Amino acid sequence: MAKTNWQRQDITQHYLEQVRGAIPFGAEQVKMMLNLINHYTPNPMRIIDLGCGNGFLAEVILKAYPNSTALLIDHSKPMVEEARKQMNPFGDRCNVIEADLSQSILNHTSPNSVDCIVSGFAIHHLSHERKQELYHEIYQLLSPGGIFINIEHVKSASEEVVKLYDELFIDHLSAYNDRNREEVAKEYKERPDKEDNILEKVEVQLDWLRKIGFHHVDCYLKWMELAVFGGVK
Repeated sequence: MAKTNWQRQDITQHYLEQVRGAIPFGAEQVKMMLNLINHYTPNPMRIIDLGCGNGFLAEVILKAYPNSTALLIDHSKPMVEEARKQMNPFGDRCNVIEADLSQSILNHTSPNSVDCIVSGFAIHHLSHERKQELYHEIYQLLSPGGIFINIEHVKSASEEVVKLYDELFIDHLSAYNDRNREEVAKEYKERPDKEDNILEKVEVQLDWLRKIGFHHVDCYLKWMELAVFGGVK
């Protein structure tokens, strides 16, 4: 199993308490996810959440579709523990497992059996080669008409855009947590999990999805380095 900073309890807690809620346009990203599911797969029965964190995306989908069930996957033990606590009210509608996305996901369920696969800020930790392999595996697991939606951190077009993104993101973190901006900026720039980011431009990833065979491939929503993209089998 690949070792990343996300196995650390302190990083997990910091993200859940101070970062996740501060993500710019986070509510709009989730609304777009639900709009896409409702349009392309209006009655999803089987859901997979890849890199589930505390289960936030799966929780939203299970609440929206009371007949659905979900499999949640994350490689971080602290995150898996948080997800099990968060998803406990759903009982047997939900299964949370500890597994690494750097390994094949094909052994977790059968091909052509999943209506909706989502991921939130997780796949960018994989190498570009593994990203492409994972997209192939997602395509295999989806049922015909099933949808893949990735809410993701993507690469900026230039270093100047990176600078602007960082400054704006620090603004959001500072305001959300009501903390001194200089302290937040220092923390942000020195954060240990930054080394786990392997970013790729969204247009490159859209091309990968099209070549695999996905339809209706698009970037449905984007703010700087934060994008909602995917496609339909």
